[in-house]
Amino acid sequence: MLTGRAPAPRFEPRRSAPSAAALLVPALRLAPRGPLLAAALLALLPAAGPVALGAALGLPDAALLARTAAVAVALAAGCGWDDPAAQTTAVLPVPVARWRAVRALPVLAAGAGLWTAGAALARTALPAGVRGDFPWGGLVLEAAALTVLALLLAAAGLHRTGGRHGAVAAAPGVLLAAAAAALLGLFPPPGDQGWDAAHRCWAGVLSAGAGWLLGGLLGGLLGGPSGRLRAAVARPARGGRVEALPRKVRTRLLRRW
Repeated sequence: MLTGRAPAPRFEPRRSAPSAAALLVPALRLAPRGPLLAAALLALLPAAGPVALGAALGLPDAALLARTAAVAVALAAGCGWDDPAAQTTAVLPVPVARWRAVRALPVLAAGAGLWTAGAALARTALPAGVRGDFPWGGLVLEAAALTVLALLLAAAGLHRTGGRHGAVAAAPGVLLAAAAAALLGLFPPPGDQGWDAAHRCWAGVLSAGAGWLLGGLLGGLLGGPSGRLRAAVARPARGGRVEALPRKVRTRLLRRW
């Protein structure tokens, strides 16, 4: 029986999703340049001053400069998932967890480079006979734990703001965590008797945070397409048809999906 009504369009998604390498280009474009620039200034300038002036620092001062760089890098990492246009991105060609994992890569790589450069400058400001005592291992552990904590807080912020602003939770959370760690003695000077105990705490924070973060990402990756993609593309309508997508729906990653 002819009703004179055209059938609703059917959407057949592509079976092959973009690879992680293909997602790196848009991830680089969306990298938070402002927070990374601020992190570069906070990580490099304080350490470059003593080197330029030829001033000799002690081990506690060099460790303080490296820890300042670690906090700055963690703050930048907490901004890496911000997406003010998240509500207008109704279709994603990949699981959200995969996209966020790829988006974190440029920020983490840049942050690692900035922290290493800042810590190397702080070590250069030490007297030649003391540079071998610079505690790279412990300071790397602290920086990694703060960065993982920032990512966890950013994920909580994204959950509360509809995927738009993870930094609203990450920025104050990292600053409060750093202040609490200082008050609790988790930033001891190198050679202090509480150094080993403090870094056992940092190792626990890093292990728990990384496990929680990786578990959430892997769960999203193995769970198939994102719920937002399924809801937008394959939402059943009355009569078993598929509803047409709104006109303003657009894809951030691929123009044609």
